[in-house]
Amino acid sequence: MPEIVIYAIGGRSAEQKKALCKDITDAMVKNYKVPADAVVITLVETPKTDKAKAGVMFSDMPAR
Repeated sequence: MPEIVIYAIGGRSAEQKKALCKDITDAMVKNYKVPADAVVITLVETPKTDKAKAGVMFSDMPAR
């Protein structure tokens, strides 16, 4: 049973998360030759106020 953990900044919509999980599941089925119901995906979301890069909080970075 493949298990995938995705770490990301929070704030994406439920539809975006569903689409991502569907695409990843499809890729695992295609490339690992496993049934879709064997694929487990965990999304771990962190608020921008709780994550930093190069010593700068994501909440303090300019929007892209």
